[in-house]
Amino acid sequence: MSRSSSYRAQTEPIAAIVAIAMLVVGIGIYAVSVQTVLPGTSDRTTADRTIDRVWDEIHHDGVFHAHDNADDLDDLVTAESLPTGATVAVRVTAIDEGEERTVTDAAFPSGYPDETTTADVLELERDVDDEGIPDDASVATRSIPVAVVSEAEIRSGTLRVAVW
Repeated sequence: MSRSSSYRAQTEPIAAIVAIAMLVVGIGIYAVSVQTVLPGTSDRTTADRTIDRVWDEIHHDGVFHAHDNADDLDDLVTAESLPTGATVAVRVTAIDEGEERTVTDAAFPSGYPDETTTADVLELERDVDDEGIPDDASVATRSIPVAVVSEAEIRSGTLRVAVW
C-alpha cells in the first residue's frame, strides 16, 4: 500500500480569513497613526497656510500699515484667504515702548462673508475678546514689520492667526 501525498500542508479557510483580516486592521491602524506625522495633514497646517494667505493680503511692500490712513484689517482680509468652514481670528501686535500691544484684530466666522452678517462678526469678536480663542484652535504666528504712526515709523510686530 502506498501512501499518497494528497495530505499536503493546508490551512483552514477560517484561519486564513482571520489572518488576512488582522493584517488589514494592522495596516489601517498604522496608516491612521502615521497620518498625523506626515507633512500637510495636521491641524497646524491649516493655520500655517492661512497665515501665509492672510499676510499676502494685508501687507503693502512687505509692511503692515496700522497708521491712521491705513485700511482696516477686516477690509483687507478676503474670503479667499480663509479656510472653508472654519472660524478665523487675526491679530497684529507691535512693540511700543518696550511692550507688545495689539495694533488691530479681526474675527471671521465660518461662511464669511457670504453666509454671515455684521452681527455675526461682532458677536464672534466679543466672544474672542471675552473668552479668547478655543484651546483646540490651530495657531500660527509670524514676525512682521508694522508701520504704526506713519509709513516711515516701522516697528517689529507679530501676526497671529487662529483657526478653529
